[in-house]
Amino acid sequence: MMLRAVIMFVLATLSLGLVVLVSPAEPAWACSCALGPGEQDERADLIVVGAVTEVTGQAVRLAVESVEKGSAGQEATLRLRVSRNEESCGYDFHAGTRYRVNSVGGTTGLCIGIRPLPGTPSAPAAVSMPATAAPAPAQLPGWWLTAGAMLAVIVAGLVAVALRLRRNNST
Repeated sequence: MMLRAVIMFVLATLSLGLVVLVSPAEPAWACSCALGPGEQDERADLIVVGAVTEVTGQAVRLAVESVEKGSAGQEATLRLRVSRNEESCGYDFHAGTRYRVNSVGGTTGLCIGIRPLPGTPSAPAAVSMPATAAPAPAQLPGWWLTAGAMLAVIVAGLVAVALRLRRNNST
């Protein structure tokens, strides 16, 4: 009787392991902004309007046209830290484009507040950050493969239990 319980426990564990291993996972998106535009403006310690003059992997440089909140100085150049991709709440800035940019502690991003503005100068982009696309999810087997694997494990376990019982009854 104890052997039957052990076999059933092992089968249940294997079945659960197969479900976890083979079941498809949805892609995870880290960026989820909870603040609206008004709340973003309240939270920001600096809000500027300016044209992007340079974009690097970790920062953006703006030629400030006007300051709406905080102090950056008119006609100053401002450097802000920013993530490379939008999946981690960064922003795909383009050199030569005008933006209204919120900043908190020298950092900006989607959830902090960025808005492209009309009237972009036609100057060529000095440095442009490449657009980043989300990685394609891995192609995983269909649900039928999971069900088939679970069924095979259960049948194998039942056969093992039946053979064991038959052997015990014959002695």
